[in-house]
Amino acid sequence: MQPMPCMYCQEDLIPLSISQRQVHYDQHLNVGNEHVVEGSPTKPIVIDDNSLETSPTKSKKRSDSATASSRKNGHKKIMMFPCQRETDDFWYPAQATTPPPSFTPGLIYVLKKGIAKGHTKGLIRKAALCYGDAVHVSRESWDANWGCGYRNFLMACAGLMSQTGQPLYFPLLDSPLPPSIRNLQQWIESAWKEGYDPEGKQELKKLINTTKWIGTADLWVAFTFRGIPAELVDFNYESKGQAKASELVIDWVVNYFTPNSPSSKPSNAFESMKMTPIAMTDKMPLILQHNGHSRTVVGYEIDKNGATNLLVFDPSFRPDSTIRNAALAEFAASGQQASSTLTATSSLKRKRSVVSVQDENVQDGNSSAKRTTSTSKPLTPPKDAGQKGKGKAREGQEMDTFRLVKKFRLDPKSLSKKKQYQILYFPMTAPLTDYEKGQKKQVRSTKIS
Repeated sequence: MQPMPCMYCQEDLIPLSISQRQVHYDQHLNVGNEHVVEGSPTKPIVIDDNSLETSPTKSKKRSDSATASSRKNGHKKIMMFPCQRETDDFWYPAQATTPPPSFTPGLIYVLKKGIAKGHTKGLIRKAALCYGDAVHVSRESWDANWGCGYRNFLMACAGLMSQTGQPLYFPLLDSPLPPSIRNLQQWIESAWKEGYDPEGKQELKKLINTTKWIGTADLWVAFTFRGIPAELVDFNYESKGQAKASELVIDWVVNYFTPNSPSSKPSNAFESMKMTPIAMTDKMPLILQHNGHSRTVVGYEIDKNGATNLLVFDPSFRPDSTIRNAALAEFAASGQQASSTLTATSSLKRKRSVVSVQDENVQDGNSSAKRTTSTSKPLTPPKDAGQKGKGKAREGQEMDTFRLVKKFRLDPKSLSKKKQYQILYFPMTAPLTDYEKGQKKQVRSTKIS
């Protein structure tokens, strides 16, 4: 009998009845299921935890925070099917291996093209984007209901382990346990044992091999424990209105991503010609948390009317094959350009990868989790990958990059729906000393008002 693979996970559905197949697909589509099965690393447990602490100079309990309240109101019961195998992969751009299906590098370069197209049409005034090798990491079926915080963590690590401004970050993140979803849970519990975040320990109690939600404060604990400088910023304007909160979040993000310059105005025509409306910066992406969800912010754009949109990588968004192949082509092209000028000076010997743009060459999302160290010759893109073709047939296949940008926008109206936000960002200073780590065992944040 011919197998009947699930369109999402490739599990053979032949042994299941019609009703069981429907329940199977409902689980992929997040249709409510009230059945609970006792938990294990790959079996379901009740989700009733999501960590976020907003600790200003005066101590504030996690139970008072926006995300803590979402835990109380967002109690969910889910059922995990055998098909939802954990594929706890991690990948970063400096690896000479093909990215797993949930990792998409190159999207920053695609966004740059789309914004440039909008600027040419007079629709976009200016924009700024983060570090070009930022990676989008999407949730999979096995962590679809709880994985946003973990996936944002993987996006942060992918950038931090590929940047060269602070090369010592790499060994701090890579050893003794490299980044992954399950390893992050071990990082946090190890931090608790060393005296970090006693409030979080008391609230979450156990994290390893669970599906408990985590927030930016928990990520701050993990990064600080590993010696990576990180900062938290709180925006809480319940008494001043939601529009005020969103406005200040946007202003803060714009200031973060806007390149420093001695003067905002060109002094002569030559300098004016050198100025670009789209700034590619070396800033690391930041993580934006609100009640119930978190996203990675990779830049901003200002439209023709002066409205500012944040540009975000949302873990719940999974790029289709057209978008992903375009991004991989841009990533491969950027790697080839970089390899023509870089010299092998890194003592860490991290190699910038060049990947294939064909999704067929990407490993199956259901394969077992592996951290590969392949030394095989990097794959190169076809000569016409990402290039504009000739003729009507090719024109019909061209992706409208400006329309694509819409999928990554977070506009002021959407931001104004929440009253509390917290940002986690990386100042990119020297790794923390043991003394500095000892001074950061209590979670603290800066309040913006």
